[in-house]
Amino acid sequence: MKAFTLAFAIGAAAYHAVARDGIFVASSIVDGLRQYIYDVDGTTKLATASGAVQFLYNGGVVGNGVYGFLAPGTFSGGYISIPNMAGENASITIEIWDKTTGSTYEQAMISGHYMPTQTIRFTLGGGGGGVPSPPSELYGFTGGKLIVAPEPSKFALAVLGLGGLLFVSRR
Repeated sequence: MKAFTLAFAIGAAAYHAVARDGIFVASSIVDGLRQYIYDVDGTTKLATASGAVQFLYNGGVVGNGVYGFLAPGTFSGGYISIPNMAGENASITIEIWDKTTGSTYEQAMISGHYMPTQTIRFTLGGGGGGVPSPPSELYGFTGGKLIVAPEPSKFALAVLGLGGLLFVSRR
């Protein structure tokens, strides 16, 4: 009887913990419409092999880290949960980049192709201790295109040129 009571208590605690998790669908398909990610030219969908995406909540990566693309220009990380956030408002930041130009978003921002982050605020689905609500979609995600990180040498030349103009103009 003690073993049964202990097992029941552990099971109830585990259910309650899972039921409180906020859940969202990490996908570029929002409300049945595909929100595409385009390469730097603005017309070519980012290749399946090179696309990378990760999701952040409160500055930390959630889910299983970096996700790849399933089809050109689209991604899906499946269901991602955030502990103890069911029914709560959350801000999820989405980082997308071309992993052939950097293995992390930060590296791609320095020397590669990346999309400026999008932060989306919405109410998370999930348990909440009662009847579970469906997982939330990334409402507000609009897709977009990658940009090219400026080359440091071009930036340095621009600064030197502006400095030279200021120097000459003061004379």
